[in-house]
Amino acid sequence: MIFGIFAGHGDFAYETVKSCESIIGNQENYSVISNRDLSNEEIYKNFENIIKKHSEHKEFFIFVDFYGSSISLPAIRIKQNSENSITLIFGYNLPMVIDFFLHRNKLKGEQLFEKIIDVGRKGIR
Repeated sequence: MIFGIFAGHGDFAYETVKSCESIIGNQENYSVISNRDLSNEEIYKNFENIIKKHSEHKEFFIFVDFYGSSISLPAIRIKQNSENSITLIFGYNLPMVIDFFLHRNKLKGEQLFEKIIDVGRKGIR
């Protein structure tokens, strides 16, 4: 199973996942990070700790609310430094998160990435 890490400013990531769960039911194998009151190094350590804690998962998708944010650099750095397979998604919406949860057990990483990007684009009108 692909493990999801949702990161964002303030409560964005938490509220996005909770909204998703209100639609499709409670989910497991994910974590949420807020940048609230955290330095880049603290955000990096959060990513690192989550990946270590869930090391039984060999594949991780990290969702960051937008590229160029204070969360982007630690996310890029953790991808570069990790031995695990990490896919970064910058900019995400509710349709993408729902699709991630619904298909992460059925599709391989690259297929899932392409699917959720397509769903995210179609969700914007």
